[in-house]
Amino acid sequence: MRSTVIILVLIAYSLGGCANPVNRVTSENYAEDCSVAERNGRLDIAEEACYRALVNVNWGNLGPGLKSQRLYNLGRVKRQLEKFEEAEKLFQDSLAVEANISDPSSPKIGRRNVELAVNLAGQSKWNEGAKYLDLAIPNIPEFSKTERLYVANVLIEFSKKLDALGQGHMAHHFKRTAESINEET
Repeated sequence: MRSTVIILVLIAYSLGGCANPVNRVTSENYAEDCSVAERNGRLDIAEEACYRALVNVNWGNLGPGLKSQRLYNLGRVKRQLEKFEEAEKLFQDSLAVEANISDPSSPKIGRRNVELAVNLAGQSKWNEGAKYLDLAIPNIPEFSKTERLYVANVLIEFSKKLDALGQGHMAHHFKRTAESINEET
């Protein structure tokens, strides 16, 4: 009897480190709900669904790639809700996870750097945001056409603000990069 209990405890313990398929399905369902709500402008619902998708990744031990994506998605929604400090932490956490699993030239790293830059701009931290935006520039060729146009607009806005802040060299660099993107797309 005692050996049966020990075996059951060992099995339960070993399964604790495995990915849980129920949590995967639940996380994916919440991620889809988040996406639909975001597209429909229901950011309050999107925020809750993205949060639940992330929680299920953690509970189910679903791996760093999925965790990074869920952190990023929740960060984007929080940025749109102007919950900038919360979004900043989520983007930084996502970047930290992604840095351990992706090549620096990965578009995933670039997207996270762009979103973190935009989020920092929302807090009037233009100089700090410029550092992340500059880090994203090498990743831009891997972005979709829509993403490249978005980044070009972000670069133009940063260029204007940085020029007003006396950061002419960086402003000019961003403006040239935006013009180059617009010519290519």
